[in-house]
Amino acid sequence: MLNGYLTDCGPCPYLPGRRFRAFMPEPNPPSVIGYRQLMDLRFRRSGNHVYMPMCEGCEACQPIRLEVAHFQPREDQRRCWLRNADVTVTFAARGFDAERAALYRRYQAEVHGKEPTDEPNPFLVDDGGITGGELHARDAHGALLAVSIIDLVGDALSSVYCYYDPEQRRRGLGTFMALAEIAHARTNGITWLYLGFYVAGCAKMTYKKRFGPAELLVDGEWIAVK
Repeated sequence: MLNGYLTDCGPCPYLPGRRFRAFMPEPNPPSVIGYRQLMDLRFRRSGNHVYMPMCEGCEACQPIRLEVAHFQPREDQRRCWLRNADVTVTFAARGFDAERAALYRRYQAEVHGKEPTDEPNPFLVDDGGITGGELHARDAHGALLAVSIIDLVGDALSSVYCYYDPEQRRRGLGTFMALAEIAHARTNGITWLYLGFYVAGCAKMTYKKRFGPAELLVDGEWIAVK
């Protein structure tokens, strides 16, 4: 059993008109259980801390994962992959150099409407001691198009965050990088890809169900997505 406390994190980032509350273990991260096991208990990493959504009267945040070997791309996903045939994806260490910072600022400003900042976002570089890195997508001229931050925990790869060039919308880089994560997991013999939380009713989360067959963690059991 984990000790900890419940904290109010402010307005829910997924569903309007709600508050987001989370259970924060102490110590954080816990020393008695690894992150691989925590993912199957509805915990998620944010920087160097882990948390579990625990909102009153709401269990909308459901972890979603897919078994890499069983992944079946949809027709639109196959088209996206072919549309980016000129892109090279490589694995890199986590970091926030000038190139990545410039891409992140453009992404935040144009996709999320946030003021650009020169300060590195600790969410992007603090790993909580969890092994992982980044997938970098570059075009034929070597320009950085997208960065996908990933954790590697045992038999699973966990997708942490992705940002990309907002001026390259026709490429569908969000979809492409999810496909790149699947390809990376398959190449490295990793069984599972965890896509974070799926939240019913949140439009920006609907894309996760398009990668399947997928499973949702409901009442402590993984069930097939319908």
